[in-house]
Amino acid sequence: MKYIFDCDRWGSFFSVPSKVVEDYLKISDGSFVKVLLCILCSSDREIDTASLAQRAGVSEDAAEDAVTHWVNLGVITAERADSKSVTPSFAAVKSEVSTVQNVPASAVESINPTKSAVSNKLVIRYRNSEILEKAEKDANLKNLFNEIQSVLQYTINSTEQGELLALYEYYHFDAASILLAAEYCVSLDKRRVSYLVTVMKRWYEEDICSYAQIEAEIIRCTELKSFENRILKIFGVTAKPSKQQQEYISKWRSMGFTSEMLEIAYNKCMDNTNKLNFKYIDTILMNWAGKSISTPQQVNEEDNKFKSSSNKRQSAAKETSYNLDDFENFAMNFDLSKSGKL
Repeated sequence: MKYIFDCDRWGSFFSVPSKVVEDYLKISDGSFVKVLLCILCSSDREIDTASLAQRAGVSEDAAEDAVTHWVNLGVITAERADSKSVTPSFAAVKSEVSTVQNVPASAVESINPTKSAVSNKLVIRYRNSEILEKAEKDANLKNLFNEIQSVLQYTINSTEQGELLALYEYYHFDAASILLAAEYCVSLDKRRVSYLVTVMKRWYEEDICSYAQIEAEIIRCTELKSFENRILKIFGVTAKPSKQQQEYISKWRSMGFTSEMLEIAYNKCMDNTNKLNFKYIDTILMNWAGKSISTPQQVNEEDNKFKSSSNKRQSAAKETSYNLDDFENFAMNFDLSKSGKL
C-alpha cells in the first residue's frame, strides 16, 4: 500500500542524520530511538538523564543506556558533568551482514573456570559506569563486548553488557566460551543475549563450564537435533514436537537405535494401530532392546521365528481339535449292542 505524506502543517522541524535511519534504526531499541529524537529536538545542549527520561517516556537507566548507545555508534558526542567525555568503548556493528567480520573465538584468551556457588536465579545489576570501567581494565572483557556484537549482528545495550559481565565475572565463563555459545545460539536462529544467558546458566547448573565441556555439549545437542529432525520427518510430523516426544526420541537415540530401525518400528505401529503412537513405538523398541535386536536383519529373523511359532501352534490346534462331521457320522452309525457293553 502506498501513502502520500503531508508534514508541512507541523511548523518547525529538526534534522536526523540519514545514517541513523539507513544503518542503525533496525538495530536499535525503540526506547533508544525515543531518547535520540528528544536529544536532537531539544535546543538545550545540557540536560540530565532524569529530565531526558521523563521527556522520552522511558526509565532513567534506559535513557543513560541510550546515550551510551548513540555515542558508541558515533551518532552523537556527549560529555558528563564531571568533564569526562563519554567515549565509545565498544565497536559499533554495521547493519549489513556482508560487512560483519567474525573474529574467531580462539583469538580471545581462554581460562579454565571452576564452578562456584552462584545461584542460577541470581540477578546481578551493574551501573553503566561500572561496566565501562571494568571493560577498560580487562582487555578480554572489552574484546568480548566487541566480538559478540559481530556474532549476534546487533549492537548490545548496557543491560545486555551487564548480563554478559555476570556470566564472565560471577559464573566464571571465559570469553572464548561465551563467544562459542553465542555462535551456537545463532545457529539456532536465536540472537538475543537473554537467550544466550539462559542457555549458559543451564549449562552451569549441569556443571558444563569449561570451553571443552561446552564444545562437547554443543556437538551433542547438534547431533541430537539432527537425529530428531530425521525421525520427525519419518513419522510425518511437521509441527513442533512436544517435550514428551522429544524425550522419547532422545531416549531411543541413547539406546543406540538408528533412524532405519525407528522407521521399521513406525511402520509396525501404523500397521497395527493405523496411527502414530510414540508409546506404542517405545514398547516395540524396548522389546527389541531386551532381545538385543539392533539391525533390520535381526528384526526379520525375529518376525520369521514368530510366524513359524504361530504356524506350529495353529497346526497343533488343528490336530487336537474335533471334526464335527466325523463325530456326527460316528454317533449316527454306532450300535451300542454290538459294542459288548450291554
